[in-house]
Amino acid sequence: MQCFMRYLFLLLIVLTSSCSDDGAPLELTGKTMGTTYRILIAGPAKSSSLTETHEQIERKLIQINALMSTYDSESEISRFNRTRPGAPFSLHADTAEVLAFSLALADKTGGAFDPTIGPLVELWGFGRATSTDQAPPDDRIQVVKQQIGYQSLQLDTDAPTVKTPIGRQLDFSATAKGFAVDALAAILVQQGHSNFLVEIGGELFSKGEKRPGQPWRVAIEMPSNASRAIYRAFPLIDSAIATSGDYRNYFESNGQRFSHTIDPRTGYPITHATTSVTVVASTTLEADGWATALNVLGPVAGMQLAADQNLAVVMLVFEKNELKALESAAFKDYLAQSL
Repeated sequence: MQCFMRYLFLLLIVLTSSCSDDGAPLELTGKTMGTTYRILIAGPAKSSSLTETHEQIERKLIQINALMSTYDSESEISRFNRTRPGAPFSLHADTAEVLAFSLALADKTGGAFDPTIGPLVELWGFGRATSTDQAPPDDRIQVVKQQIGYQSLQLDTDAPTVKTPIGRQLDFSATAKGFAVDALAAILVQQGHSNFLVEIGGELFSKGEKRPGQPWRVAIEMPSNASRAIYRAFPLIDSAIATSGDYRNYFESNGQRFSHTIDPRTGYPITHATTSVTVVASTTLEADGWATALNVLGPVAGMQLAADQNLAVVMLVFEKNELKALESAAFKDYLAQSL
């Protein structure tokens, strides 16, 4: 039995940055959501305005954590998770936005994505509790699975409020970081910045250029525990990108590998050959959620849905001990337009 690192950083920013006189982007960094954030701003900027921008960014990240963190017992969703069934629970507009997106995504994926999956994540040891690196008993999985089901959530986006007649627990682990990246990008736009890159834990949004005529570039990692080799590098132009994968977040027990990606429809970790899914989208919230959903669906159903939804997707799959890359038509079109 062996325990591996339980974090993901599946996108590698292909650039170097520092504050210098050669035109390199200015950098703002910090910690949030159990990981780090990094913002690169190209073009002229006054140090006083950057200080104000950094303070505003920190305040927004603190607010998002206070709304959406399952590690904070007094966060908004944690308080909802303790509320009595049937009672309308008032939501902040940000929380309502993420929940509305999550419910729509759950419908589009037939439940492969489910914002109520939290109890299963905890049961399998990939949540707040310390993992025992042991698969739970089958009967326990079936009991906890009855606590899952986005269909029981009733969201009123006008109020906004949410209620559930039988009790459900929200978990935004697959959407909160993406939403946060978009929120920081919105702050930068409001501050008048038009060339920047925002990254939180490997999920990114770019706007404008790094330098005149030089777009921001990113890369998709090869799925490897031992190294950080690159599968493909390409420009990221006024777009978002996120990756979901299991090659650094799993445990092994009795010779069997258990992924951190759990299928809410079955209650068990995925077992298909997909190792990572990368999505390019107009918002990081979309890229974040879709990457997780398609990873659950796997190569056949996932790539079919990507085609149906016109999603720009790269799926890396191991077949017969060989790595195979599946690229959607929308991703190929994106590359053709950006290169």
